Amino acid sequence: MIKAGKKLKILLAIGVILITSMLLLFIFFATRTALDVWDRLQTLPDVIFYGYIAAIGFILLVAVVTLYKLFQPTTGVLSKQERVDKDSILKELDNAEQSGMQTDALRGELVELEQRKAAGSIHIALFGDVSTGKSSIIKAVLPDAKIETHIKGGSTQEITEYTWTSSSGDKLILTDLPGRNEATGTLDELVQDEAVRAQIVIYVTDTDLTRTQFEDIQTLKSFGKPMLIAINKSDRLNDESREQIRQRIHERLQDDVKIAFTQSGGMEEIVRIYPNGKEEVVLRPRKADVDELTSLLQDEIDAQADILETLRDASVFVLVKQKLDYAMTEFQHAKALSIVKSSTRKAVLGAMASISPGTDLVIQGVLGSMMVKDICKLYGVPARQLDIDNFINFSQGYMKKSVPLLMAVAGNGLKAFPGIGTVTGGLVHAVAYGIIFDALGRAIIKTLEQRGKLKAAPASLTFKEMLGENMESRAKLFARLVLDSKKEKQ
Repeated sequence: MIKAGKKLKILLAIGVILITSMLLLFIFFATRTALDVWDRLQTLPDVIFYGYIAAIGFILLVAVVTLYKLFQPTTGVLSKQERVDKDSILKELDNAEQSGMQTDALRGELVELEQRKAAGSIHIALFGDVSTGKSSIIKAVLPDAKIETHIKGGSTQEITEYTWTSSSGDKLILTDLPGRNEATGTLDELVQDEAVRAQIVIYVTDTDLTRTQFEDIQTLKSFGKPMLIAINKSDRLNDESREQIRQRIHERLQDDVKIAFTQSGGMEEIVRIYPNGKEEVVLRPRKADVDELTSLLQDEIDAQADILETLRDASVFVLVKQKLDYAMTEFQHAKALSIVKSSTRKAVLGAMASISPGTDLVIQGVLGSMMVKDICKLYGVPARQLDIDNFINFSQGYMKKSVPLLMAVAGNGLKAFPGIGTVTGGLVHAVAYGIIFDALGRAIIKTLEQRGKLKAAPASLTFKEMLGENMESRAKLFARLVLDSKKEKQ
């Protein structure tokens, strides 16, 4: 072991000597080169000399700016690319309405924001698991508060608001929200929305943080609001335990989050001993102690008074933007499916009207191209005719291989309806075209939603997959459409 250790030290010494030698050689050569360049520059005309210096300076400036942008930290929920304001939101809402989407609920968010700003109140949202003492803390902080309990968002979960004017004149509204265990196992949309609307967030727990509580706090912190953590029922902890909990929370969150230890009151059991030796367990009120929390809360309000409104406004705009993007995605998807349904019906009716329809109806007809163009237009994706033709050409190869199976499945789909009489070739072709158009349209929708642009090869592969999905059930669906159309025609 000694010999091995000595050999290792020798190798390390040799490595140090080599690295030091190489570094010194690099410095010597770099210095010599720089001095040579400088000497030669002195002999050049002033125009070339200063042009060379300017070029070097420009390159260094570009490098510094690039490094700054690369390592520039982002804080809160708003990155530079995500920043939105009221004007941009209103413009997007107008565009969404012009496309036929309902935006009343989203505009309601902006109306509520203006109402809160006009009221001049500071909204503070309290989160935490069930039975951690959120309501008791609020009542201890605001003993004379007016209480308002109401239901939001069509949910059966109650949101309780407590209104109070502090000694410093600040109008506070503390909102008690359902916790993870009271809701669906996660911070649901209702709770997260209130976190965005609030100006300060308080998370209440009565223990050291569990894994799920830590995840909840991380989610709430991502909204970029000032945050406090209240460790309730702290009368069970001594000074050493409190300090250990404080250190663990700071280590896990890697942030200097403010922590207050509270005792929200409630009732406690005591044993009363009478002079005759008789013992009796009785309940008595537990003294509340929320001074540390109220002090931190007031400090936070005083320290960030200038930016609380800005943080809340920006967060609400992002909330509306996120909801608008999600609603637009749902709206576009539903409208795209409507285009596919309409185009499929036209293809089915066209096949029924043809005496001997061929397998190239989708390829050579205009219906397929029109459907693709309409879906691309809906998603705001440029659709060159070349891309559409390539997609249809690729899809034709997959479709031709599937024609025998499609015809067989289409025939079985028609036979599933008794009493229809003879199943003719035209009806079978019509059902088959229904299956083809439906798969064609859904393939385009999936490709645009996943890739954001029309790519012929991937879209045709998706078409191949969708063509073989649930063929029997889809055949019955289009068989019903064919039979109903036949009856209307008769």
